[in-house]
Amino acid sequence: MNEEEFDYQVCFRSEDIHLLYHCICKRIENWEGSPARPAHEQEHLWYLRDSFYRMVLEDRFEKS
Repeated sequence: MNEEEFDYQVCFRSEDIHLLYHCICKRIENWEGSPARPAHEQEHLWYLRDSFYRMVLEDRFEKS
């Protein structure tokens, strides 16, 4: 890991995960596209969406 890369650990409540997942999905729907935004941003949003969806599913599984 170089000096410019950071790794963070944060704690979220269940409601936070669900809300952030919803926000990411809405951002993908309203993404302006290239060249207004960098093209790699859309791919990163998909990565975040999928990562948060895994957390949503895990939360649902733990509550069942």
